[in-house]
Amino acid sequence: MRANILEVAYSADVVAEFKSAMGRFAASITLVTTVDDQGYPHGLAATAFSSVSMDPASALICVNRNASASPIIKRSGLFCVNMLQSQHEPICRIFSQSDLRDKRFIEGEWKTGVRGICYLADAQASIICEVVQEIEHGTHTVFIGNVIDVITQPLEQPLMYMGGRYRELRG
Repeated sequence: MRANILEVAYSADVVAEFKSAMGRFAASITLVTTVDDQGYPHGLAATAFSSVSMDPASALICVNRNASASPIIKRSGLFCVNMLQSQHEPICRIFSQSDLRDKRFIEGEWKTGVRGICYLADAQASIICEVVQEIEHGTHTVFIGNVIDVITQPLEQPLMYMGGRYRELRG
């Protein structure tokens, strides 16, 4: 017999087990940046990023609606995904903590790309997207964007996260 979807969705045990399972998922860390109406940059650290399609070239990010950047992405219709390298851990820590928001965009070499959006100059890749669709689900908004610019650097060691800490690839 199949469980009632509402019972499963609100089970604290399922939520705890799901959180534990997701902690086992090794993910590359990105900095998602955007720009407000006055041209001021905003951003957050995120692992919830994926390509969507190559035709049109598109990507998605999942952003908690409580994140300060979420309403700014909605208003601007722009986001940039900066794929971090292992040496970017200190910058990532700043973007991961809301109480350090005023220190963002100070560390690292930031450049201004198309439509005034900031990107990290030595990120492995920076993918600038224009939002074409928003999907609200639970606590998050899924922003799907068509790619409008891509900046790449030589492939290095990516900054990874798993089990509550930063990790390195071995190979």
